[in-house]
Amino acid sequence: MGVPNFPPRFDTDLCKPFYEGLAVGELRITACPECGTFYWYPPEVLPCHPESHAVWKPLSGEGTIYSFTKVERSLLPGADPASVPHTILLVEPVEAPQARIISLLVGDAEPACGMRVKLSPVPAGEHVLPGFAPA
Repeated sequence: MGVPNFPPRFDTDLCKPFYEGLAVGELRITACPECGTFYWYPPEVLPCHPESHAVWKPLSGEGTIYSFTKVERSLLPGADPASVPHTILLVEPVEAPQARIISLLVGDAEPACGMRVKLSPVPAGEHVLPGFAPA
């Protein structure tokens, strides 16, 4: 499995808790403190309760593959050849199926929509990427 090494940009701290969670092996996403609705990507303003502020919640790290694609070659100029091939997943966490997280497939299993997966963060240089392995 290749690993694309593109560090997350922190122009704001909006997603920093997500990556801090991955660094300690935890999947965290935002939720509304009023109604409990989960959101990924974190909204700056909650659609359900605009007067509230999202809170970060740890999840079990279990989910199912909603969709996937295999990247055979990078289209970016100067990309590291070790970054391909890799499989990109769209994963629905068990506790928050309305939130879909873009991640990498860990291991050599053939992915399938509906496959159960478990969080398996992927080190990439000085940061960690979301990764999921078959459960």
